[in-house]
Amino acid sequence: MDTIAQVIHECETCAAIKQAKRLKPLWYGGRWLKYKYGEAWQIDCKRYVLTMMEATTGWLETYPVPHATAQNTVLGLEKQVLWRHGTPERIESDNRTYFRNNLIDTWAKEHDTEWHVHRSAEGKAEAYDCCSGPMLKASLEAKRCVSLKPLHSTDFKDKES
Repeated sequence: MDTIAQVIHECETCAAIKQAKRLKPLWYGGRWLKYKYGEAWQIDCKRYVLTMMEATTGWLETYPVPHATAQNTVLGLEKQVLWRHGTPERIESDNRTYFRNNLIDTWAKEHDTEWHVHRSAEGKAEAYDCCSGPMLKASLEAKRCVSLKPLHSTDFKDKES
């Protein structure tokens, strides 16, 4: 076995995530057909985890943040989305204060990104919040190196802390 395959084969985090429940993308068509991979994202932030989902494929990116703020939203986008997938043309979010303020508006204008607001119940990223929890928990248990402070009670904690 070559080195990369061996590392993946022996990775405890990978094994734990493989055991987590797998999901199909929530939708395949509609308004997202005009976008190519990486051009449209939906985001949400629950329990101090910024959840970002690529709209055409359902690819999920998560970013742990110490607080739900506009600055952490921008950091999450820049650290998880921009360098991996390029600048999105469109972002959708709900109307929470950390998604709708001057910092977010300025960032969107600087990156030539349309930022659309919708009601919370319509978001697709919210649907992944319930599913990203088991994956994050499995990752944390295998790695034992990160501790998340939740907005609401949850068990996303490092067992050794």
